[in-house]
Amino acid sequence: MRCAAFAGADLARSTTKVLNQRQPELGTFEFVPGSSGNFFTGDFDLFLTSKLTDKTSVLAEVVIGEGDAQTFHTELARALLKYDANDYLRLAFGRYHTGIGYYNRAFHSGRWLETMVDRPLVMAFANDGGLLPTQAVGMTLQGQLPGKLGLNYTAEYGSSDTVRPDLDGGATADENNGNHINFGLFVRPEPVPGLEVGGSFFHDRISDFLKGPSVRLGQTILNGHIVYIGHGFELLNEAFLIRSVYEQRGPTYNTPAFYTLWSKQFGKVRPFFRYQYVNANFNTIYHDDVLLRYGPSFGARYDFTNSIAFKTQLDHSVRKSKPDLNGLQVQLSFAF
Repeated sequence: MRCAAFAGADLARSTTKVLNQRQPELGTFEFVPGSSGNFFTGDFDLFLTSKLTDKTSVLAEVVIGEGDAQTFHTELARALLKYDANDYLRLAFGRYHTGIGYYNRAFHSGRWLETMVDRPLVMAFANDGGLLPTQAVGMTLQGQLPGKLGLNYTAEYGSSDTVRPDLDGGATADENNGNHINFGLFVRPEPVPGLEVGGSFFHDRISDFLKGPSVRLGQTILNGHIVYIGHGFELLNEAFLIRSVYEQRGPTYNTPAFYTLWSKQFGKVRPFFRYQYVNANFNTIYHDDVLLRYGPSFGARYDFTNSIAFKTQLDHSVRKSKPDLNGLQVQLSFAF
């Protein structure tokens, strides 16, 4: 007998966003390029599970998002057939969020679980202008190893097929990915509940979308993270190195990036602060819209109930060869 369960829904981003410029910066999500400010609904995220046997289940995450001119589209963000043999071996087949680092593994499409209005730029979903291959189709293995060290592993093999819009409204870049491998290790030591320290190694082959699919590059992404969540504190710290090398003669491109996010719960209010940094090579074919940018974001989240939250966020971004960008985002997020 099959037991199906509808786990919930999350209207993640009923958001107002205002910028101090009318340039087509960050023309992603539902924000209208060329406008200094506008409202948008955000994503309606449906999360469903179905248990097939004691150890086998199906997980699906369907996202209904707003597009241009208040049109809406449906995306199958995740669709997995899962087999949990035990705590040491869990397998999944289908479409998944890649396990690069911590953020993409911990936070999926819904914004309810996230403290801030948006994801760090380096960890934004690729179709929203993020820098990493955040989604893929293939197989994953996860599990933990015995011991008080709390050692966990993640192994993935699949195809990410990353298509990324230009933040300035330019041409969309299709990486024409091959099959990737990703391997991660992290520890959650029992003596320090809430602490996680780890890293990951991702490798893929992508194309030079200007020269055609036959011109290939090896792409390697290294990550290290230190996270602590406990006693009302949320401390997230991640660093990345995105390295792209032409398989035949050609240049090598290195893009370092990091973010740090700090927040503390005081009753129903959680003030937060985030600083992020990305430094893309000036000559790279990918991320030439990003180049060097860095800056702080700060604000607060207020939880009216266990399922309704209001967030206010101020952003300041320093951008190479462009004016600094200031923005205000206000979001109402709720889950049911």
